[in-house]
Amino acid sequence: MDRRKRDNSLRWCLVVALILCGLAAMGRWGGWLAAAPTPAAAAGPINDDAGDELATTTFDGPMVRQRAAIGILPIKGADRTQIAAGLKAAAKKGGYGELSDATFAVFDAGLLEHMVPELTLVMPEGASVVDADRFMRDYQPATVGFYVVQPVLVHDLTFAVVPASGVTPAQVQAVEDTEGVLDDSLNHYVTTLQPSGLTIRYFGAVISDGQIATVREAMGRAAHVPAERVAVEASEAGLGVDLSHGVPDLHQHAGGHH
Repeated sequence: MDRRKRDNSLRWCLVVALILCGLAAMGRWGGWLAAAPTPAAAAGPINDDAGDELATTTFDGPMVRQRAAIGILPIKGADRTQIAAGLKAAAKKGGYGELSDATFAVFDAGLLEHMVPELTLVMPEGASVVDADRFMRDYQPATVGFYVVQPVLVHDLTFAVVPASGVTPAQVQAVEDTEGVLDDSLNHYVTTLQPSGLTIRYFGAVISDGQIATVREAMGRAAHVPAERVAVEASEAGLGVDLSHGVPDLHQHAGGHH
């Protein structure tokens, strides 16, 4: 094996090690593999995130999860931060687990035609819309004027990159923050610095292959490596949702509202 091949093998070993370190830091273990080009990506990534329907993505399976989401309209003058903090604390105290922040984009177009939630919280894995409705009936703050619960699909992705020699993870993050592409593409994400690289976890509405490609390009540019060296994998273990045959029926069990 010549020196170049040995260097490439070493770098991908570091990528795998970085990903595993990221999982350990989050307290979760998943079935992580090095990201490979998908057929859709090879033909040119699709970017339809601005549409009313679910974005087209081949990054599905464990990377796409079905969850129960709560959309909230506070009463006039209510503090949304305070409402979210109170509900998160109540969910933990009541044994429901940890609520995740998301945007109204997780809801389907039909619901958004009638209301656009000002605050969106997503129940933990395994919780149903019945659980979400029961939780809100038991713990609804007085400052919540209206809420709706609905089964939704979310992307739960982690991007990972090992920067080029001489580039530190902190420098990569600084470039990403200054450039602003990740803010525009993901809206909300969590960056974790590792000794040899960094990971970015995204949880929210399903994004297209084109948008994922944009994120990989931005991270690769900041790390001085090709976009193909930015790994994209599921943040959690499990089967997730297969979208290869279309979007499954999420409304087999009707959502609730109050």
